[in-house]
Amino acid sequence: TRRGCPRARRVFGSAAMKLGIWTLALVCLGAGTFVACGSDDADGGSATGGVGGVGGVGGAGGASGSGGLAKPEPAGIAFKALAPMPSGEQILFNDWDLQPNAVSSMKPDGSSETKIFEAHRVWSMGVSKDAAKIAFACGDPLQKEHYGVEIGDAVQHTWVYDAATQSAAVLSWGNINDECHDWNSAADSMVVCRRRDFTATGENKTYRVGRLATSGAFEWLGLGEDSTPTTMELHPQLGSDETTLFYTLINVTGGKQERAIVKKTLPGGAPTSLRASASGGVLSPDGARLLFADTAQKSALYSMKLDGSDVIKVASRNGTSTVWSPDGKKIAYLWGETQGCSHVEVVLADGSQADAPVRVRQCGSSFVTELAWVTRP
Repeated sequence: TRRGCPRARRVFGSAAMKLGIWTLALVCLGAGTFVACGSDDADGGSATGGVGGVGGVGGAGGASGSGGLAKPEPAGIAFKALAPMPSGEQILFNDWDLQPNAVSSMKPDGSSETKIFEAHRVWSMGVSKDAAKIAFACGDPLQKEHYGVEIGDAVQHTWVYDAATQSAAVLSWGNINDECHDWNSAADSMVVCRRRDFTATGENKTYRVGRLATSGAFEWLGLGEDSTPTTMELHPQLGSDETTLFYTLINVTGGKQERAIVKKTLPGGAPTSLRASASGGVLSPDGARLLFADTAQKSALYSMKLDGSDVIKVASRNGTSTVWSPDGKKIAYLWGETQGCSHVEVVLADGSQADAPVRVRQCGSSFVTELAWVTRP
């Protein structure tokens, strides 16, 4: 999510994007319904579909994830600790394209790159507020053998990297695809967007938001287990008191996506629209503002107060994987100047650099899909 056309990237791969398929990729949205995704759309067309075969979900210490398969082990995703996470303020990023894939750290000015760990095709990543844990989703190298699903990286389990022990353990697994990981303040749970029950051809129950505890317990927070393929829920963010949920609600009609940022009171409240033609909301560190992409303005980046007022344009770019600095004064994002190549750029949150971003990292040969800006003691 939040990276140009992520589902097309996983289905077709970077080699296909180099041939220009990325902006024209057709992604299944249920029986006989397709939508094209483009580079000016913060998320592009997300793959959803009809109901697939039932697959169980395991948690920490729970039963096996699917069809009697054993609990995944770090060796199964080629996990390897490389270096301790540095102390101080830093931006973490992944590399989804090169093998072996890695999660790395750099200083906010782009210097002092350090590879923290390697794992198989890390896609989504969320770092706890104290930077002690990294939740990440990555592909299963034996996906076809385990789940009978041929579309690459359809199945993605949630793993947690412990910075103190430099170890990783699976948290939730099975016939699922977890993304959008965002920790709560206590680091004992996170919100995610989840697809599930993939068929051999990749059809699945569409994105829904939920809460995943470090115990492995899972609960739906949005529409729940409703699998209507013409709606999707992405980018969940919990307010500081965890009683308000913000997320992107996507409705697909006539082959087109209509996006809005909505909010709902937990538990059980009905979602209400906060901002139409908007996507990818990210709460500021103090919880007072929401950063978003305005899809009516070619996904330029704006922030607003939680009541929708005081809208500020912070970047003219159609940036993705947007993150706030820990002090809330700056914003970093990915910007794809060319297909499959995302630079890391930084702007001031007050809007004064909207047309003059500072590039802190050239994309080079890496394929970055996720950022996190944290301070580690």
